[in-house]
Amino acid sequence: MIPSSDETLDLLCEEKLKLVQKKEGYRFSIDAILLANFVILKKNERLLDIGTGCGIIPVYMTKKGCGNEMVGVEIQGRLFETALKNKELNHCDNVRFLMGDIGSLAGGLKRRPFHVVLSNPPYTKAKTGRKSPGDSRRIARYESYLDLDMLLSSSSALLFKKGRLYVIYPSKRLGEVIDSARANRLEPKRLRFIHPRENEPSNLFLAEFIKEGGVGATIEPPLYIYENGYYTEEVAGYYLLGN
Repeated sequence: MIPSSDETLDLLCEEKLKLVQKKEGYRFSIDAILLANFVILKKNERLLDIGTGCGIIPVYMTKKGCGNEMVGVEIQGRLFETALKNKELNHCDNVRFLMGDIGSLAGGLKRRPFHVVLSNPPYTKAKTGRKSPGDSRRIARYESYLDLDMLLSSSSALLFKKGRLYVIYPSKRLGEVIDSARANRLEPKRLRFIHPRENEPSNLFLAEFIKEGGVGATIEPPLYIYENGYYTEEVAGYYLLGN
């Protein structure tokens, strides 16, 4: 597949993963890779990715060997189109992409609940933080169309009982995320704090919630991204697809 004039073709994971992205607007970040590697997906479990963007997480997980049925939802038409291209380019027949906001699609999706829901969501509350240029990046980064409460209420409604939700959020929003999750019958079970480097404060965290789960969470060892100017051994391993 030859990318169009407004797209790039990026080769990742020792060129085993091919990714079409728009030159302008939102482009995926390492956050998606970190989240994908935090997720536990068992055989025959169905997965939903809310705000899939260019489809990076379902495509990446498929290339890692997950043949599970996966559905990605994306509200932006241009990103949805690139997700479809990436599905075809990487031969991900197990992945299906839907265009629309999760609120309008939830009614149809509820007919077959999911075992796992994940999201690398907009991090920043609307009207706060530095403004992102262009609608694509603004929608992807600001809670204009998908705020925290909507994400967690929709996820809870679409999960089986004891189903699992996985998210990545700024560490400063930890209390807010846990409060909203519990209000939506989602109990924190695993937390892992992400640090740019050792001895630097955490800027992000990964979390697993279980719908109607019991009280009690595990705090996993910290995840460091860089060491001596390069990815740490763990993070570098994420780009090897398990080989």
